[in-house]
Amino acid sequence: MTKFRFSSKMHLFIIISAIIVAIGLAVGLVCRFTANGFFNPGADYASYRAVRVEYTMPFTEEQVSEICESAFDENGVSYYASVSASNAGGSEVEYRFASSVDEAALKAAAESINSQVGLNSDLLGSAYYSKFTAEFGGANDMMYAGIALAAAVVFQFLYFVIRYKFTMAISAFIADLHNLALFYALVAITRVQVSLSVVAMSVFVVLLTMVCCGILFDKMRKNFRQDGYKAMSSFEQVDAASRESFKLVTLINVVLAVAFLVMLIFGLFAGSGIYGIFMPCAGGIIAAAVCEYGTMFFTPSVYSRLKKRADDYAAKKASRYSGAKKSVKPAE
Repeated sequence: MTKFRFSSKMHLFIIISAIIVAIGLAVGLVCRFTANGFFNPGADYASYRAVRVEYTMPFTEEQVSEICESAFDENGVSYYASVSASNAGGSEVEYRFASSVDEAALKAAAESINSQVGLNSDLLGSAYYSKFTAEFGGANDMMYAGIALAAAVVFQFLYFVIRYKFTMAISAFIADLHNLALFYALVAITRVQVSLSVVAMSVFVVLLTMVCCGILFDKMRKNFRQDGYKAMSSFEQVDAASRESFKLVTLINVVLAVAFLVMLIFGLFAGSGIYGIFMPCAGGIIAAAVCEYGTMFFTPSVYSRLKKRADDYAAKKASRYSGAKKSVKPAE
């Protein structure tokens, strides 16, 4: 690890990132035509048809499930998820179907279920068909998420301009764009369903990128106190700071990934299911992996080029200033 040169691999990292983003874009475009207008909608944004059954005692969940399964089989339809809930007034279960499922068949199934759970004057149960049409990007939560994401990026840029240097702020801004593109590409490739919690991970990616970039740039500022470090070339300085920051940044990302993995395991054992804990935790693991690669490999290679240009410009400016001073003749 001590001999690895981060700064010399910029073209390799750009190619790797471009390939991942291209594959993610291709998957997104293909899945767009099979996922209700968006490449990977989650429970919050998926359009679906549903049959909702409300029931009270003496019906049990097993009895209602048996009635519903039989009605669905008779009408040739199959659901992809069921959501149950209970309260003081009784219980209900919602069976969700893809939006392409025949509406007439679902209405017939709902009528069949209703005839078996609804008994004359004593309404022990009822079933009805409903339709949910999602408009991804049109809801207020998406607007708020976009505002939060833009605010996080702008805040990070201003913070780095004030605390560090302009070249570092530009590098951190590029890291934000790179990591966000990579995050959503991997979300598309791995088919992690996009829900509110996964969208919130976009802000988490920016904040984690800010922390990791701050560790890298703090290490460079600290090293500049050493004369030997100042004598190094721009590429050598970035490589030295990257190698010294690698362990801490990797530790942070590994701890976060393991934490999300543990939450995922406990959530699955607790029965939270794929729409509860799985998707957010999968998004968190992807975010940690993206920030590790983007901050420790991609960012140093880009920043070293920006720093080299800034150093060359500063050297030329100092040379011109020094030449101008020498050309001035002392007054007689």
